[in-house]
Amino acid sequence: MMDEQEALEIVNEVIFQKERRKLKYIEELILTGAFQKHTYGKIAENNGYDEQHIKNEGAAFWRLLSEILGEKVSKNNFLGALERRKSCSGKSPISLSSNNSLPPELTTEINIPKKPDFVGREEAIAHLNTLITSRGAKIIGIYGKGGIGKTTLAREYLQIQRLKILEFNVGMDAQNILSVKSWVKRQINQQFKQQAEEKFIDMLEQLKYLLQNEKGKVGILIDNLETALDEKGKFKQEHRDYIELITRVLNHPTVNAITLITCREQINEAKLSFVKSYPLPELSELAWQEFFSIFEININTLALGEIHKAYGGNALAMKVITHPIETYYGGSLEDYWLDNKQFLLKGQIKDLIASQFDRLFEHDRHAYNLLCRLGVYPYREIPRVQKIGLRCLLWDVKESETMQVIESLQRRYLIEFEAGEYWLHPVIRAESLARLDALDNTLLLMKEEIDKLLVRDEKFQHFLEWLREVTLLNSDYTPVDLRAFYLCLEYVYSFRIFYQEEYLELASFFGIPSIEEIGEVFFDFITSTDVSKIDEKMKVAYEIHEYLLYDLLIDKRLYDLLRLGRCSSFDPKNYLASEIDDLTGDGQYIDLELKQALQKLKSELPDPNQKEELFDAWWETNSKNWAEKLRKVMIEYCDIGHDWQFSWHDCLLLEEYYHANVLLLYCLYYCDYHLTNSVRNKIEDELLLPRNCGLKPPLLRG
Repeated sequence: MMDEQEALEIVNEVIFQKERRKLKYIEELILTGAFQKHTYGKIAENNGYDEQHIKNEGAAFWRLLSEILGEKVSKNNFLGALERRKSCSGKSPISLSSNNSLPPELTTEINIPKKPDFVGREEAIAHLNTLITSRGAKIIGIYGKGGIGKTTLAREYLQIQRLKILEFNVGMDAQNILSVKSWVKRQINQQFKQQAEEKFIDMLEQLKYLLQNEKGKVGILIDNLETALDEKGKFKQEHRDYIELITRVLNHPTVNAITLITCREQINEAKLSFVKSYPLPELSELAWQEFFSIFEININTLALGEIHKAYGGNALAMKVITHPIETYYGGSLEDYWLDNKQFLLKGQIKDLIASQFDRLFEHDRHAYNLLCRLGVYPYREIPRVQKIGLRCLLWDVKESETMQVIESLQRRYLIEFEAGEYWLHPVIRAESLARLDALDNTLLLMKEEIDKLLVRDEKFQHFLEWLREVTLLNSDYTPVDLRAFYLCLEYVYSFRIFYQEEYLELASFFGIPSIEEIGEVFFDFITSTDVSKIDEKMKVAYEIHEYLLYDLLIDKRLYDLLRLGRCSSFDPKNYLASEIDDLTGDGQYIDLELKQALQKLKSELPDPNQKEELFDAWWETNSKNWAEKLRKVMIEYCDIGHDWQFSWHDCLLLEEYYHANVLLLYCLYYCDYHLTNSVRNKIEDELLLPRNCGLKPPLLRG
């Protein structure tokens, strides 16, 4: 009989294979609760969640397991499905070495998954593993020509080892390289949910501390490092920070991480002599033959040898010629070779990619347009794009035909994809960008397509109209700054799409403090400024900013109260009362009527010092009514806390809307192409607004 721990391990394994992630905390709660035969209500009560939220998350979790396991999985039958998975999952691991001092979460026995686009790299995987597990390497440089498969190999190794992966895409354009400081800050904020220090050296120490204390080993991929090097293999003067990151953090003996660097040229820095080198050999002719046989291509040995030799075993070349051989030459490699011999003998990967674009232009114009438009995404900042990022570039394609267009690129190996995420190979991205005309117009049309996500339903438009009105404040923040902040509040507290501790990128683009930082930012502001020394003309601006920050803090804390009011139980019992006391205490800038309304609500709470069972009994009976009263107070005095009546499917659409807008902002602020200021400003000003928002503004708050 399977026990709870074994069930968790099997589910973690299958989810990792499909999604390249471990179980989320809430998924683990649902699985363990189901194992203990608890109802959704009991799971919610035991863990301080709303029952409907647990039901929604549970439905998504069982649907994911059904997709992965290939059968209908539910709360009632999941154990049988896992037992069947266990009985069918016989493995034959490849033993690579034996090392008793192996770092945690690295294994000497590697199961290399069978993937049609990852062939002939068993020796490479084994070599990397030997360097790490037997020779103690913490950092390995994987060197080789563009398209040979360096990045694919690095990702596969880290994924096989089931490591948490932090990816640093340096970028292909020497003028637009991602700075080390930007990358380190983003990892601290987004991956570790911490507020990054201001100074670069302090940031490095902070990242080192976080990696030292990470429970599981982390895999770090630094991709395309050649862009930061000069012709001698040394870091350009403006990119010497890479040396600091590698020496101070990544190579520190106590840091719980391994780092793989991909680069076309070998690094030639004395300070980095500890980086182990692995020149990646070309894919063998046998590997090409194995790949083509998967697609039932008729292999002519002479033709195969000539094409393989011309392209130096290049993995990208192998993949992109597959589709034309299948589609236009009936699967005959020899016929393809004879018809394209003079062109193929040149062995130029860039020319080969350009020829695939030309062929796509002739035979599938929609797929061609999508491929060119995909060049707008700055992949050094966002290594992978969700499906919504492709859909919002297909404004000239019917919704029912979008997957057909995407699959056309997948079949041709012109777009990389895995677990519902997509990206372009750097060589393909360069060709996409070179062919994309009217960049300004592309982003304007992309924004129109994003807005269409919510345009058909009046309740979404009502929500966006509220968002516009609630953020028209007298402040030195712009309306879009505040729209982003309040949108994130709603996504966390009302829709529960994100968790409270998550770092939300949307607000960060506009310099608005994150939800968790707002209190700290306010108190830093009022304690770090000597008002007596401020010029009289500036005091008004100072006071406006002070009151605005406190308004944001009050609104955030009211949402916190509402969240607590919806919990089935919590400890300590006096937490609600003390939160209200703190919010309404002497010296606080809170509106008098709001203060009185909150104090009245506090008076309705039972004495938290009485017996706990009495408090719990009152709370079980009255909590929903009390929370509803709090919500009405929030609406009346702050115009926040509305019950939008969005369904679970509505929330999925809202989540897509959020991610699409984040992608658009990355294009605006991190593009490596020319974008006119007028278009950038137009898109930013109209972001997160309802349709036909009108010219007459509502009354200002504050």
